[in-house]
Amino acid sequence: MNKSRSFAILVVLAVLVISVLPGVGSTASAHFQLPMPAASEERDRGIKLYEQGDATGAIEALHDAVRKDKADGDSWHYLGLSLLLRGDKDEARKAFEKAAAARMSNMASVSPISNDLDARRLKAAEKYQSVIDSIEKYLEVTPKPTADWIDELEALRFYRDYWRGLRKEEAIVSTKEATTRLHILEKPSPDFSGTRASGTSVLRALFASDGTVKHVLVVRRVEPRFDQACIEAARRVRFEPAIKDGHPVSMILQLEYTRNFY
Repeated sequence: MNKSRSFAILVVLAVLVISVLPGVGSTASAHFQLPMPAASEERDRGIKLYEQGDATGAIEALHDAVRKDKADGDSWHYLGLSLLLRGDKDEARKAFEKAAAARMSNMASVSPISNDLDARRLKAAEKYQSVIDSIEKYLEVTPKPTADWIDELEALRFYRDYWRGLRKEEAIVSTKEATTRLHILEKPSPDFSGTRASGTSVLRALFASDGTVKHVLVVRRVEPRFDQACIEAARRVRFEPAIKDGHPVSMILQLEYTRNFY
């Protein structure tokens, strides 16, 4: 991660801290890990059966697909659609929730800032749209969704439109484009009192020209209460906006919040 575009807050609850480099300790187990069977054949068959109106056949094929690859967001999404076709809203809701989570896991690899390559912009926008599709279907079958789902959907729509080149109402620049870089004044720590989870939550946010943090999106999750604490902390960040040509401008940055128990 580009250090000029992010900052990390490390919360350590231990007397002795041991730093472990990425990958250390995982090599031995990796040699004995069997490759995950490809789920594409079952997924493609399930999608075709769904499009033909065969809900039962589609559900069977897509269940096979997600058993082989639990991270296949497309399989989970079409499983939800197939369950809806059969009238099973409760199971469809669960499938759409898993679809949204799986598809969101792909967003961490999408650059926070756009560029002039149209093909790459459209591909990034499509990834955001895929998560939006799953969340919208989830909300359709959820009577009283919590506010965090609504906030996440709003943030996703913002970044989708940004990659589509539709966000023209404010200047959003990269670090290199800014005359004066954004300056962080205060970085509050997350309140993790409501969770015992540990790990690193990666967020994306707009540091707006008006000095507020908007459109906070968790692109790599740990646990719902953990991630929500990170979102709330990110919204409380105080900063001086970046400057370009004498005017404050907005920037999209990634943030990391980490808590480890040693």
